[in-house]
Amino acid sequence: MSRGVVRHVVVAVCLVVCVVLCGWGFLVREDARVGRMIAQASASASAAGVQVGAPYPADTDHLEEILSIGEGNSLPEGARVVSVGPAVRFEEGFPGGWGYVIAFTAEEQAIRDYVDAETARFGANIEDYPVVDSTPMRVELADLDLGSISRPWDEGLAGGGSLVLERPLGRGWLVIHKGGR
Repeated sequence: MSRGVVRHVVVAVCLVVCVVLCGWGFLVREDARVGRMIAQASASASAAGVQVGAPYPADTDHLEEILSIGEGNSLPEGARVVSVGPAVRFEEGFPGGWGYVIAFTAEEQAIRDYVDAETARFGANIEDYPVVDSTPMRVELADLDLGSISRPWDEGLAGGGSLVLERPLGRGWLVIHKGGR
């Protein structure tokens, strides 16, 4: 082979390598940009009360729909809903997960009746159960500040959630958690 042909082959190979490396670099950069956009959209949606994968916004306007998710999601008779929010910390600790935190108040007897009907525990004995241990924090309750709840008690619910009650009875939280990969 002549020197000129070898030089053309080397130049052609270098051009092909440069094109491949530039294309690969572009794809890596675009993938990172798309990942950032998805993370920003997810954070914005969670801040607005909407989580990726959740069927409804986390607000009182959608309370009936939220309670209809799965089986067994209900509130004590006569409960007054204080707030509905997204389970953002649950989502962070359980990839692909989503949920809602419904804060409510209710009369003592209504709460006891609810515990009898919806859990495997007895409402008459709520004061006898131990306080929720917040260390290590269970991902299902990560959205609650257990330190601000007097003698917190919790029980898992059949529909995939948790009931947290403050003692003496009056305030409670229904935590619905779903999803995951």
